[in-house]
Amino acid sequence: MAVKLALPLKRLLLASNLGLNKNHPLAGWQLLTILYHDGGSTDEVMTVNTLATKYNTAYLDVENNEAPISDSVLKGILTVLEDQARLIESSSRKVRQYTQNGLMHILQSHVYKITSSGIEYLTMMQRVVDAENTVTANINRIDEFCDLVQRLAAPDLMTDDTQLANDFQKMITAYSDVMKGMHKLDDDLGELTNDLAFNHGSAAAEHLQAMLSDKAIPAFKQLLAQGDLISELAASKTFSSQVATSQQGDDDLDAAHAVGDQAQMYLRFQKMQAYVERQLAQLALSFNPSASAIDSSLDTVYLLFNTILEAIQLLSQEYDHIQGQTVDIKALTADLDRLLAKYQDVVIPAAMPRHLAQDRLVTDPSDLLNATAMGPIAYAVTKRVKTVATAADNPAMAANDPEPAAALKAGLAEFQTLVMRTPQQAIIDHDLEFETQLARDEVARLYSATGYDHYDGFAPFGRAVKRVTALPSNQPIRLHYRAEHYSVWVPSGFKVEFEN
Repeated sequence: MAVKLALPLKRLLLASNLGLNKNHPLAGWQLLTILYHDGGSTDEVMTVNTLATKYNTAYLDVENNEAPISDSVLKGILTVLEDQARLIESSSRKVRQYTQNGLMHILQSHVYKITSSGIEYLTMMQRVVDAENTVTANINRIDEFCDLVQRLAAPDLMTDDTQLANDFQKMITAYSDVMKGMHKLDDDLGELTNDLAFNHGSAAAEHLQAMLSDKAIPAFKQLLAQGDLISELAASKTFSSQVATSQQGDDDLDAAHAVGDQAQMYLRFQKMQAYVERQLAQLALSFNPSASAIDSSLDTVYLLFNTILEAIQLLSQEYDHIQGQTVDIKALTADLDRLLAKYQDVVIPAAMPRHLAQDRLVTDPSDLLNATAMGPIAYAVTKRVKTVATAADNPAMAANDPEPAAALKAGLAEFQTLVMRTPQQAIIDHDLEFETQLARDEVARLYSATGYDHYDGFAPFGRAVKRVTALPSNQPIRLHYRAEHYSVWVPSGFKVEFEN
């Protein structure tokens, strides 16, 4: 069974390069840094213009020749950070902005700020870099986790201050550190025990076995003993609400609590309650001994515990095998002497002939008795003439010059004179004689728009089309360009409405 990926985590991973912009790959990270570093420490309001100015001034990747970022690109990156990654949030409010001549005016604008998830993302990525030094397996961390579980499982819990919420967060952090250390120990044990075992054991193998038996196993037994208390906390109907209440205790410094914003405090209460229930459900799953829970849990204690037991068993088997082995050096030496005395009589068979090639014509392909007398295969050499292409072999290219400015101007003037009835409407309801080919072609092309309900591909002389409808008359319309002997006929008249 695969470990399921939560939807919020999936959205964050999809936006993992923070902006999804190949020209500015670090822009998302730099924007988070600006909002975290300057968001609350300066008098400037973090609008799009402010962020663009700060980014282009101090955060461009000069080493890789990064070009200055535009407002439109910046808005797209901010959208990913806000809607998909949930690392920032925005609100529309009035801000003061100074013009180039020094005057101040007030306007409505989106103001951005970093969320708690964004702050955690910035600090978490640095911890990933330092993980080789910080992720360790130690017994003290397991003892701290067990003590916190015992404290949280007490019958009378105080919710007047934030101590209960802090203890819960410490328990989650301690368990996370324990599991990261155990996973590292799990990976290291597989390689270490295999190496020590197949190197026929040593004092290091005995020391490792003693460490696992005397320290790791008792610590893990202590960890497993907390499973019942974790299950009780996960099944409790009041514990999550108690932790959420404690988060907003007397010593809480949250701004919403300070100003008495009941709506924001209630929303915060609900989020904290859901967070506690989600974390306890994951912890309970880690301590669940069922096969389905072990397969679907990311941090199950039983799987790691089984790895340590297998390592101890492997070391014990190899150690007992080595201790039971004895070698008779005198008998081994006598056997070697007897073999060396007869080395001249040893007959080594000649190498078998290689298999016949697939293109050898033989009566019986499975008969290899005459393989040595058949001789080699003779291949006929054929001459190949290499043809080198030159520039003269390239086909003639058709001219694709743009319409000259004079032709465009003349075509536009005739189009306006012949078919435009008002500045926003053109009607073609009778035969037309054209002096310019461009105007005739544009009118003929517009008739094909009557079969569409969207007109993005139709813009005569750069003018956006709003609607094209055929006129009810079935009379065909003749479109004739004076320089040509033939005419273009359209099935009926039509009306064109242009955008303002």
